[in-house]
Amino acid sequence: MKFALFPRLASPLAMALALSFALPALGEDFTSVRLTAEEIQLKSDTSRPGSMGMAVLAGDMSKPGLYSTRIRIPAQLRIPPHAHPEDRVVVVLSGTLHFGFGEHFDPAAMKAMTPGSFFIEPAGKPHFAWTQNDDAILQVSGIGPSGTVYLNPADAAH
Repeated sequence: MKFALFPRLASPLAMALALSFALPALGEDFTSVRLTAEEIQLKSDTSRPGSMGMAVLAGDMSKPGLYSTRIRIPAQLRIPPHAHPEDRVVVVLSGTLHFGFGEHFDPAAMKAMTPGSFFIEPAGKPHFAWTQNDDAILQVSGIGPSGTVYLNPADAAH
């Protein structure tokens, strides 16, 4: 009876073991990185809504492999529904980001994500966001190549 749990654990354990051998390959092109907060310079990115500030901390979002970025979303910016081809992991570092999932911008569907909040943007799942009274700074990580597809193509012009 004490081994009844084993069949249920065998598959997840095998998966974890297989991933442990595969994961080092994802970071093979990485070099050691140590950045203080003062060394991270957010540069205006005119390809993004509201000329968001952005710094790539590690990797290259346009290429296959792990990346990590820091993004500043200016106050009062509404980001229309869009999706990304990759899963993204997001942590709010400062400010408040109102964030929701769906194909239409709906303030009632948003949740206020305050500093320390965590969320995942699943690949292909439409979402939208809005900063209100203050800028929000996010740490976004994923496995590229990355991209953004707006549900309404006219929104891509910002």
